[in-house]
Amino acid sequence: MRKHTKLWLVAFLLLASGIFMGSFMQKAETKLKVIKAGLDEKGNLVCVNKSQVFLFKKINGENKIVFHYHDALSKEAIVTKSFPDAKTLETYWDQLLRNW
Repeated sequence: MRKHTKLWLVAFLLLASGIFMGSFMQKAETKLKVIKAGLDEKGNLVCVNKSQVFLFKKINGENKIVFHYHDALSKEAIVTKSFPDAKTLETYWDQLLRNW
């Protein structure tokens, strides 16, 4: 009986750790070290490392945030993240300022 109980306990712990590990690993985008700014003209994901960003500004009228970053190969090292509405923009902006 002890072997059967230990087996169930180990199986339960493995299942529980797998489920909880997924929830711990997922972070809000503003807490990540990389800014996901959308897609380029070819459909590839555009990301910028936060350590490269030296300026970011919010443009309320267009519901977007513009990130200026260091890139020796690009004359215009700018990434723009657009939002569907002002509320989403404000939520992201507040989280971005708190988690930068």
